[in-house]
Amino acid sequence: MKKDTEEFVNNPFKKLKTHWIFGKRSFKPWTKNQVINPLVNMILTRSGLLPLATLYYLQKEELSGSEVIDRIDKSTCSTWSTNPGAVYPLLRELKKNNFVECQWNFEEKHPKRVYKITSKGKKEYQVLKIILKKQLSEAINIFKKIYDDIFSKRDLNNKENMKGKK
Repeated sequence: MKKDTEEFVNNPFKKLKTHWIFGKRSFKPWTKNQVINPLVNMILTRSGLLPLATLYYLQKEELSGSEVIDRIDKSTCSTWSTNPGAVYPLLRELKKNNFVECQWNFEEKHPKRVYKITSKGKKEYQVLKIILKKQLSEAINIFKKIYDDIFSKRDLNNKENMKGKK
């Protein structure tokens, strides 16, 4: 048992797929690509931040769905791997609610739909920003507290002292 634990700690990604937590479906992207952080992915995709981020990028410029995905990927250093199965239904919903409008761009090799935020979408972006700022700030503080509790120097020093007593 001790040897397995030491091997896992020394090379955590080697056996990641077989670990009982990380073998679950929601962590699969992490086992394929260690850059993708499934915790970030789950939190950001399911929290309302995907619509906020989408409206944010569309506020800056007109984009296709794949360009929205690329902007999110770039801004999160590839740790948030949103996918077409989340973005395109969201864009359809935003269009249905008149937050965006779209038109076909035939100028490139492959035609693509390009989305543009509407004045109603700009208002919705401001509403989401206000709502999610408080929620996100609280989440960050909670995660920071948990992180500090688990990884504090005091805790690490206690572990070192325990090793010395053995």
